[in-house]
Amino acid sequence: MSDNLKITVLGTGTSVGIPALGKLGWGKCDPLNPKNKRQRCALLVQNEDTNILIDAGPDIKNQLIEHNIQKLDAVFITHQHSDHISGLDELRPFYFYNKEKIKIYTNKETSYFLLERFNYLFNKSSSSQSYFKPPLEMHIIDYFEELIINNVSINTIKQNHGVIDTLGFIFNNQLAYCTDVVDFPKKSFDKLNNLKVLIITGLRETPHMAHAHFDLSFEWISNLKPEIAYLTHLSPESDHDAVTNLCPPGVLPAYDGLVINI
Repeated sequence: MSDNLKITVLGTGTSVGIPALGKLGWGKCDPLNPKNKRQRCALLVQNEDTNILIDAGPDIKNQLIEHNIQKLDAVFITHQHSDHISGLDELRPFYFYNKEKIKIYTNKETSYFLLERFNYLFNKSSSSQSYFKPPLEMHIIDYFEELIINNVSINTIKQNHGVIDTLGFIFNNQLAYCTDVVDFPKKSFDKLNNLKVLIITGLRETPHMAHAHFDLSFEWISNLKPEIAYLTHLSPESDHDAVTNLCPPGVLPAYDGLVINI
């Protein structure tokens, strides 16, 4: 199995993005710093000719165009919240070229939600136009499962996100992506020890019921001891430079377009 992965952080913003609509705007973030412009959270994992997408929120079309992505081998969905799924319809053109359905991987609970909200993307109905063919194909996965996508190993973990649980992912036993998390079962937490890279929620300075705040994230990182850690799902309260100054050694705020080679 090849160990070479290219990880591109497509988006690092909270559910409203930065700048947000309305009076919230840039919040406390300096609009002159391009690293404060944050699209909704998504991740691209690449290995040779393989493209694996994690989440497809409302910014996904522009995110994938910016990085010239021509195909998707798999799409993994962490959970059902709109900022992680509302762009699924934008993936349809990947189906048009060779009529190969786009494989969507998520857990059973999220699959129910997707099949209800986006039923037309998975199933043809009597009201569909005659030429329309559903472009997506559902693959249900579970927590603590290992999958192989074109020589990329993906291990799933369970995360708590307030009133629901989310999927976290570990790639090639080297990098973990843990967005939208406020707590971990011990079994999950133990699988995150001593990785090369940990990308994890760090919403803001003050606690939140569904997302880890900075001190909690820093405590986790201190215990897990990755070689380097990046904070994601940053709120409009979290200016890039201000967060950088708060971070202990070996921890940095991620930003849209960050590339990590491992």
